[in-house]
Amino acid sequence: MIISIVTPVLNGGNDLRACIESVKVETPGGILIEHLIVDGGSTDGSAELAAAYGVRALREPTVGLTGRMNIGYRAAKGELIGFLGADDVLLPGAMKAVVKAYWRRRRRWVVGGIRWIDPNGHSLGEFRAPPQWMTAAAHVALDWNVISPLATYMNRDFFAELGGYDERYDVAADFHLFARALQREPFERIARPLACWRRHLRNYSIVHTDRATHEARAIRQSLGLHDDHGRPLRRYAMKAWFNLGNPGWCGRKLIERARLELGMTWQTRP
Repeated sequence: MIISIVTPVLNGGNDLRACIESVKVETPGGILIEHLIVDGGSTDGSAELAAAYGVRALREPTVGLTGRMNIGYRAAKGELIGFLGADDVLLPGAMKAVVKAYWRRRRRWVVGGIRWIDPNGHSLGEFRAPPQWMTAAAHVALDWNVISPLATYMNRDFFAELGGYDERYDVAADFHLFARALQREPFERIARPLACWRRHLRNYSIVHTDRATHEARAIRQSLGLHDDHGRPLRRYAMKAWFNLGNPGWCGRKLIERARLELGMTWQTRP
């Protein structure tokens, strides 16, 4: 069995090295891990770094982020395909947990949790995988992605059946893909975190927050999950589940929000 991990990169810098090394050490018995880099025209040697590690790199300098994700997923050889940002890292044992969950009931996609880290690698709290009972309507109720792309692995045939990422969406393409997947069938939940999301002011979703919100609302409309009388209840239920289930993450989010409202810059631990 092959598991493929796709990493789009554009000037990944020093973080890309840690990303590649975190995948290299994942060697579950009987499983081959393929790491595929899709470079958007880096000028800092990111593609060359990948090649030096023996990682296959595709160069796509004229294609946007969502398009590069589609190219990577379609070029991947794995039965299961996942995503890892160039500045993110896998946690030890992640692939073993993915394989175990995938074989448990042969569901065509599996979803785990993530750990938030600051630019220096210090933990900012863990974010659990969504509840097994979550529907597509509940998923889109908050207008942000409660299913982490860093902790989601999808069967390649299921990805093709869904038509891949919709390239009309620049920031919320994964939000759209996962909502469509939930409309088809449930995921298999993994209780543990699988990867670390490095949170900084250059994160694509943070830089383009307004665009992400606009796209999420358009996606709800396109999927027929627009505003109705049940949405406030679903929104409350999802907020309550995540806030109560992730107290450390919730506390840090409240602190960060307070800092922003007070005009303070987001700081990392020394």
